[in-house]
Formats: sequence, C-alpha cells, structure tokens
Amino acid sequence: MIHMVLDSLRKGGRTAETVKYSIVSQLACHSDCKVWLAEHNSLKVKRIIKGILKKSRFHDRLIKEAHLLKNLNHPNIPKIYDLDEDDEYTFIIEEYIEGGSLKSLCGKRLLSEKEIIHFMLQFSNIISYLHSLPKSLLYLDIKPENIIIHNGSCFLIDFGSAAEEGDETGPIFGTLLYSAPEQSEGGHISKAADIYSLGRLLEYMLANGSVSKKTEKALKAVVGRCTSRLPVRRFGSVGQLTVRLKEIDRQAGSFSKKPLKITFAGAVPNAGTTYIALLFSAYVKCMGRACVYLEMNTSEAWYAMTALKNNDRALAGLEILSRKFSENRDLPDCDVIYDYGTLKEDMAGEFYEADFTFIVTGNRCWEQDEIKRSRALSRRCKNKLFLINLTQNVDDTIASVLEPGSYLAVPYIAKTSDIFKDTEVKSVLDEMMVRAGCYDLRTS
Repeated sequence: MIHMVLDSLRKGGRTAETVKYSIVSQLACHSDCKVWLAEHNSLKVKRIIKGILKKSRFHDRLIKEAHLLKNLNHPNIPKIYDLDEDDEYTFIIEEYIEGGSLKSLCGKRLLSEKEIIHFMLQFSNIISYLHSLPKSLLYLDIKPENIIIHNGSCFLIDFGSAAEEGDETGPIFGTLLYSAPEQSEGGHISKAADIYSLGRLLEYMLANGSVSKKTEKALKAVVGRCTSRLPVRRFGSVGQLTVRLKEIDRQAGSFSKKPLKITFAGAVPNAGTTYIALLFSAYVKCMGRACVYLEMNTSEAWYAMTALKNNDRALAGLEILSRKFSENRDLPDCDVIYDYGTLKEDMAGEFYEADFTFIVTGNRCWEQDEIKRSRALSRRCKNKLFLINLTQNVDDTIASVLEPGSYLAVPYIAKTSDIFKDTEVKSVLDEMMVRAGCYDLRTS
C-alpha cells in the first residue's frame, strides 16, 4: 500500500522492498511541497511522487490537478496512477516523463526552423485535445518551463492552473509574461486565452532559434494574430492556428535530398575563412539540416576558437572534425563543410570535386591582384561564389574584378549568436544555402 511508504518518502529515505516504491532522488523541496523520483519495486519503472501539506494554501490546487489529469488520455500528457495521504500530506503518483524543459533546451542551444514549427504543431495538438473534451479544458499556463522535450516529442506538465471553460472560479494561476490580458486582468476567460499563450510561446522560440527570413516573417505574423489584445481578433480556434502552421511548414522551403560537399577557401591567409565556414555550418545546422564541419588545412585556426564553440549556443551541437580524424574513416551521411584554409596552386583534386565552393576575400582595393589570382585558381570548381568579408558595400575596384552575381558581401558580426538577429547577415546566409543547393527558399 502506498501509505506504508509515505513517511519514508517524506524524509527522503529508501523504503523497504516489501512496499510499492523506492525513493531514487528528491527533485524539489519547498516549504509546503516536495517532489520525488521513485521506482516501482515490482514493475521497475520510475514514477513522480508529489507530496503537499494539507494545510498549504496550494493543497486544493494540487488535488484539482490530480482529478483533472485522471480523466485525460493523451500520449503527451502525464498519467495519474494513484492518490494517497497521511495525517499531514496528500500524495499524488504520476507518470515520469524523461527529458528537460523547453527553457533548459533553449539555454543550451538555438532551436532550428524545423524544430520550432514541429514543436508548435505538437503544442497545438495537445491544447486542441483539451479544448475538444466534452467539457472544454483551458490549460491557462503555457510557458517553456511547463513543456518537457524528450527525443523530439513535447509533453505538457503542471495542470495546476487548468479549469473547465465557464468554471474559472477563484484565482487563476498563470505566468504574467504568457497570460492573456483578460486572464491577468480578471476578465472573461475562454479558449482564446490559450491561443494567446501559444503565440507568446512561439515568440519565445523565435527569440531562441534560427529561421530563414521568409519563415520568420510568416511566423511573426502568427505571433501577432495570436497575441492580439482583443480575443475576437485571434485565431478562432487552435485548429485554425494548426492549419496556418502547416501552410508555413509547406512554404518554408525544401531541402536537397542528397548530402552535399561544400568547400571553403580564402584568397589570402587570415581572410576569415574559418570563421565564415563555421557560421555557415551553424546556420545549416540550425535550419534543421544535418552537417559536420571538417578542418582540412594545417593552420589549426579552429582550435583557437574552442572557447567560442563552448560558449556559443549557435555552435552548440555542431560536429567538428579534424583532417586527421577523417583520414581512412567514413564520414557521416550528411552535408560536410570542408575548410581548406587558403587557396593554393597545389589544391587537392577533392577540393574541385565539391558540389559548391565559397572563396573568401577582403574588400580593400590593393587586394584585387589576390582576387584575380583566386579567380584563376578556382576555374576548375564546379560551382563557386566569392564572399567579400567584413563589409556591406563592396569597393568599386573589387567589384570590377568580379563578374556581377558572382559574389556576396558579408557584413561584420562580432558574435555568432547575432547572425540570427541581423537581417542582413541572415539574407547572406540564406542566399549561400540557396546557391550551394542545400535549401530552396524560393519555394512558394
């Protein structure tokens, strides 16, 4: 029986093998509430056990949450398994959901375009299920902390603020940043309040992710409609929001199906080749396309940037390989971004066999001879594009050396995380992906 273990659980001890649960760890401890991770001794599965003091002002809220959850049947909502109590505490035994919160994920790395849309569709599906119940259930506390991500799937936890539509008696708990105006101001609350919060959640993910300019514009319009101050101006239902998200997903662009080999080389040493190659690799990754960065030169410029990778969310999760590592090994079946350092006369034949090549140059008039030289050396490339680094306006002398349409200007950005905020840089990176053939942003 559950009540046999309650005293041991409350003290954080391990229970006897003759009872149902053994404590694994204490996850949270507050003045009137404790949460444990426990294991069912017979089934060998983990459970969450919440204990709340009966005298706590939040006691009724927790019991209400338990009674709401026991009637729900959705794969992305935790199940309630049992309820028990002793003289001081009420205990709820819930399904244990592995993973971390959306907030913690965004603190580690940037979300990709595909992830943002995929997550939003999952969130909308969960809320649509709640709204379609015989007695529509309003969740009323959508926020990054209440969403658990595990293996690409989203789970909604903490139903303490939920209420049946038309039965919002007493105070409605929520989070001000994500709550609809009518919710925080004590007005009439409807399904539109959850739609507002979904808009704020999308806004949060856009601020912590990377999407193409085209998709960003479309998703920001969705945010604007969801978060209208007047409920009647929001989407009429979560279903309508879902339809719009699916339209954006179809229109976002299409990936090339085959893995690509993309090479980078500089017209001169210290042209910024490694930095731009890394930016491009990070952007490809954040757009949802698998890739690795491979340093093919001996400059070891990458190693000087180790701190950058460790501290920058844009580069988090990007696989980086050295030439030595790749020798005599099969590379992953994905895009490979090769950084060859400086363009030389004795470039390996594999350099010219790439699907696309980027040549990085400077923008000073006295560098025109080096650019002419790099043009001659790169004639064997299948497809190529010159990148004029650290500028927004290409010098007329440099422009005269290159053919129209054969180059792009790359503005200076101090931090890699800013590439996803600067519209000019995003435009350049979008165009680079299009030219390289890995993404068709012009799909309508």
